[in-house]
Amino acid sequence: MNYRQALSYLEYLQNFRVKLGLERIRLLVKELGFPNREFFYVIIAGTNGKGSVGAFLSSILSRRYRVGFNSSPHLITPRERIRINGEALSEEKFAYYIGEVARASEKINGLFPHPVTYFETLTAAAMLAFKQEKVEVGIFEVGMGGRLDATNAYPANLSVITEIGLDHTGHLGRTEEEIAREKSFVIQGGVSVIGTRKENLQQIFLRRAEETGSRARLVFQGQNFREMGPGEYLYSSYRLKPSLAGPHQGRNAAIAAAAAEEISRLGFPVSKEEIEEGVSSAFWPGRLERIGNIVLDGMHNCHASLSVREYLQQNGPWNTLVFGLLRDKDYLCMGKNIFPFFKNIVLTEAPSHRRLPAHQLIPLASRYGRVLVRRSPPEALQEARSISQGKILVAGSLYIVGKIRERLMEEGLVAGL
Repeated sequence: MNYRQALSYLEYLQNFRVKLGLERIRLLVKELGFPNREFFYVIIAGTNGKGSVGAFLSSILSRRYRVGFNSSPHLITPRERIRINGEALSEEKFAYYIGEVARASEKINGLFPHPVTYFETLTAAAMLAFKQEKVEVGIFEVGMGGRLDATNAYPANLSVITEIGLDHTGHLGRTEEEIAREKSFVIQGGVSVIGTRKENLQQIFLRRAEETGSRARLVFQGQNFREMGPGEYLYSSYRLKPSLAGPHQGRNAAIAAAAAEEISRLGFPVSKEEIEEGVSSAFWPGRLERIGNIVLDGMHNCHASLSVREYLQQNGPWNTLVFGLLRDKDYLCMGKNIFPFFKNIVLTEAPSHRRLPAHQLIPLASRYGRVLVRRSPPEALQEARSISQGKILVAGSLYIVGKIRERLMEEGLVAGL
C-alpha cells in the first residue's frame, strides 16, 4: 500500500458511523502480533486539553526518551496523529502501518456486524508503529469517552484526566457527572493523575481509582497552583512558562508536569529542568496559534469557548472572526461567548458531511456584528483579510482551522506540520 492508497482506504472507512467498543480493537492487535502492550502506556482522557497535555508531556519526555504520541483529530494530514519525538511519520512509514492494519482487519471483519473503524485503524497503526519503532513511552489521546474507546484496549500504566465539560452528549451522557463516569473507565489500575478542578468530578475519578486499585493523584489541591504573571505559573516546585497561548494552558502544563512526576516514579526519570524546558518548548498547532495578525483555534465545544473568551478579553481589541462548526455542537453557547468581541463575523462551513450550514448561525451572529457568509474556509479567510482592520480569529471546527492553516502554509507564512 502506498501513501495515496492509505489515504483512500481511510477515506473509505469514514463512510461508516462511529461504533464504540473494545472487541474489534483487542482482536485486531492480537492479529497484528502483540496482544500485550510493549511500551509504557499512557492514556489521556477528558473533554478539553487532552491534546495540549499530550503535547506538553511528549515534549518533556522526548528530552530523554523515545516517545510516541497518538492524537486526534488531525488538522491537515492523518500522519499528524502518529508522532515520534514530535515528528509525524513519513508518508512511506504511515502507508506501511496502515497497510498492515488493513490486512489484519480483513481477517477479522467477518466476525463483527460493523467493520474495523477509521479511529480503530489509526489507533492500531499507532500501536504497531510505536512497537516497531522501539518507542519507550506511548501516549494515547482518547477519541471519545473512555470506557469503550479504542485507546482503552490495554490497561494503562498511567491514566491522565483533564477538565470535563459537556460534549458528545448523545454518546456519553447529558451531565458532567455522567460524562465523567464514562471517562473514568480509562482507570484500570496503575496510576491515575486527575486534573479536573471540580470536587464533585474528582470524587467520581477517586472512587474509580479505589475500585481498580489505582494509586490516584489530584493535580489541583489547595494553593499548589497559581498564576505568577502573564504566561507564567507556579505549580508545586515548578515555574511553568507554557509555549502555548491562553491562561488555560497553565493548567494543562501543570497536569503534564504532574504526569511526568508520576512517570519518573514508575521508572522513567525526568528532571525538574526537563519538565520546565519541555513545557516552554512544546508545539501544538491550531490552539490559539498566532500567525501574523491571524489567530487559529479549534475550539469545538462550549467549555473550550470559555477559555477562548478569556484569551480574547486579555488580548484585544479584535476585529474579524471566521467561524464554523459541525452540526452536533452547541453553537448558541459558543457564539454567545465569542461573537461579542468582533465587528465582522464571516461564517463558513467545515469540509465535512457533518458540517453545520452557515445560514443557521446568521440569526445569532447578526446580533453582534456585520455578518458575511463564504462557503469554503479559504474564501472566508480571503473575505476576512479584505475587510479586517485589525486582528482576525479563526475559530470553531478543527476542519476549518486545518484548511486555513494549510492555506497559510502554501503562502509560506507558517511551517508545515
